[in-house]
Amino acid sequence: MRYWQRVGMAIAALALAQVNVNTATAEEYVGFGVRGDISLDLPIWPSLTDIDPVASGSFDANGYGIGASAHWPVKQFANSDLLIGIDGMIAATDSNISGSFADMLARQLYLGGSVKWFFGEKRNVSFDAGLGYHELDMAQVDSDYWGTIEFEHFSESTASGFIGGTWDIGAGRPDHSGGWMLALRVHFADFGTVSDDGRYVSSVLGSDAGKLDGPMYIVRVGYSMR
Repeated sequence: MRYWQRVGMAIAALALAQVNVNTATAEEYVGFGVRGDISLDLPIWPSLTDIDPVASGSFDANGYGIGASAHWPVKQFANSDLLIGIDGMIAATDSNISGSFADMLARQLYLGGSVKWFFGEKRNVSFDAGLGYHELDMAQVDSDYWGTIEFEHFSESTASGFIGGTWDIGAGRPDHSGGWMLALRVHFADFGTVSDDGRYVSSVLGSDAGKLDGPMYIVRVGYSMR
């Protein structure tokens, strides 16, 4: 009888130890599923601010936008995880550059592939890098209850790459599959010389308003899920 008691106690002790190990492991790190995020973006583009049009005015120092991404785990290392996915952003920057009927607006679209390499005990800090399609235009845009009228003065597209980092503030804990995220990235793109495309009698940008290239800094604040 004592033998079976000892066996029972040993089994109970092993089970309790296994629970403790699993609990400690879960508290340290929760593995990735598909990671997605959505964010409010704040683009800061010194080269855009430096554009010098023939019309008076300049572009604002800061823009606004929305970003989103989805990444899938492809490799788990001893102290890090590698994810690959897609990344996108739409953004705009206002100005006080006066056109014939509205102020100039710079709009941009980015879509591409990217990698996220997560480090840390909870895998909540990552190094990010990506490459994709980047489109930009500058237009007079007037919106009212009847609709939107716009005249496009400049449009260009190019390949664009970025590097950056992300902090998943809330994710990585056993009872949290998502939470706030904070990210910073630096885009490198070259859109060439900014100028009017020649279709308008009234010139706004002129024949050479300056070169528009990188770096462009983007601060992202949003919510991540995994």
